[in-house]
Amino acid sequence: MFNTMLDAIAEVPAKEVSRAQAFNLLESYQDIPVQAAKLRAELGAAWDLALDAGRIPESAPNWWRQLMRGRLRSTGKRIEGVSLGAVKRALSDDEAGTLIRWLPNFSRTVSDVLTLYLWTVTRGAEIVAMESHEITEEKDGWWWTVPKAKTKSARNPNATDLRVPLVGRALEVVRRRIENHPGFLFPSSGVSGHWEQKAVQTSVHWHQPYSRTRPEQQRPRLTVTHWSPHDLRRTGRTMLASLDCPNDVAEALLGHMQEGIRGVYNRYAYDKQRRLWLNRLSAHLEQLAQRAT
Repeated sequence: MFNTMLDAIAEVPAKEVSRAQAFNLLESYQDIPVQAAKLRAELGAAWDLALDAGRIPESAPNWWRQLMRGRLRSTGKRIEGVSLGAVKRALSDDEAGTLIRWLPNFSRTVSDVLTLYLWTVTRGAEIVAMESHEITEEKDGWWWTVPKAKTKSARNPNATDLRVPLVGRALEVVRRRIENHPGFLFPSSGVSGHWEQKAVQTSVHWHQPYSRTRPEQQRPRLTVTHWSPHDLRRTGRTMLASLDCPNDVAEALLGHMQEGIRGVYNRYAYDKQRRLWLNRLSAHLEQLAQRAT
């Protein structure tokens, strides 16, 4: 980020950066407010460290802590120049059925990841980093145990490993991929060794009818539009609610920590309920997939 976004101040000694220079740099990135806010935060932290370590004079102001506070906020998605706002999308039943039938138009890897989004309601970062040793066959069926360190709650002292029952198409995907990939189930030659969540997002956008990326290249265009992979997790959660899944169970399936004192004292794992409700979700998804187009 520093290599690509510092522009005019890149060679300016930290102690000499003026208020105007700092403001102009942040203002130049207002069209990408989320990234601009990250830049502001990292520069503020760098200045704090330099001040604490005596690398710049105590009199040097940390402009990054003072400028543009509260002004670098996302305005949501923009498609074809039109702002859609902070959209939180859940596919309808008809849309979900149509998309499931359309999945074979993606590459096998992307189709598998999207299938796991729907059938497990887990996070994309957890899916793409899945490893074969995390998969076990137990008395009640197959399980995927996501290590706490890989979850979003890794820093929460009350968090535990995330237990995910593998049922229906999710189990089919996992068992097929284990046969060919003894390590990461979605391997890549990149630094992490596995596919990145962003690569799946890029592929979905590539097939959207409004995508202008390499327009000369022909590819099938999605018939269910304006959604991202994370919306499939939200879709699964919405479907669980429509099926009358208890809130505590649904939130446990998503890997959300319970709030307040409940999160401290309720240590029940909900394994039996997880399997029950993911089986019901799987049956619902299959019913949608079978509907006539």
